[in-house]
Amino acid sequence: MRNASIVAIALTAALVALQLVGLAMLERSHAYAQPSVPLVPAVCTESADVPVSQIPYG
Repeated sequence: MRNASIVAIALTAALVALQLVGLAMLERSHAYAQPSVPLVPAVCTESADVPVSQIPYG
């Protein structure tokens, strides 16, 4: 019975350690990720006038 509890404690400690390592790696990958959207907003230089056709309602 004592061997089973030692094994259970060892497995729990190993799983906790793996979880912490995984979280640390995930945080590192997010810290170095490049943003896909530019931080400076684009300035629109063209006019946005679009002719709209009139649809009769009847």
